[in-house]
Amino acid sequence: MQLIDLGAEVEYIDIDTEKVPYDFSVKLGDKTFSFTIRYNEVGGFFTADLAVAATGEVLAYGDPIRYGRPMFGTIEDERFPLPVIIPLCLTGDDVDTITWENMGKTVKLYLFERRAA
Repeated sequence: MQLIDLGAEVEYIDIDTEKVPYDFSVKLGDKTFSFTIRYNEVGGFFTADLAVAATGEVLAYGDPIRYGRPMFGTIEDERFPLPVIIPLCLTGDDVDTITWENMGKTVKLYLFERRAA
């Protein structure tokens, strides 16, 4: 967890660009999910694969990670993580794009509570 200016704790998924491409697991809500983070050198962007760890069921493959946009938003259903995952910079720096230099450092994959529909 990281403390931000407002004194609120904000949870995020830590990304280590030194390991890209790599796989890791994260427990979100009552399920554990497997993530694979890759970097597309030609397009200059990161992508994420998402699977249910217990079954290996792939929920998303090669989903682009875009600054300020919820991950997996166009394809999610009830099998997806409970929190909304949004790549953001909360340091006050003027950031609007994810780069190799800021991913996992100033830009993190923050977890936000999903609002009921």
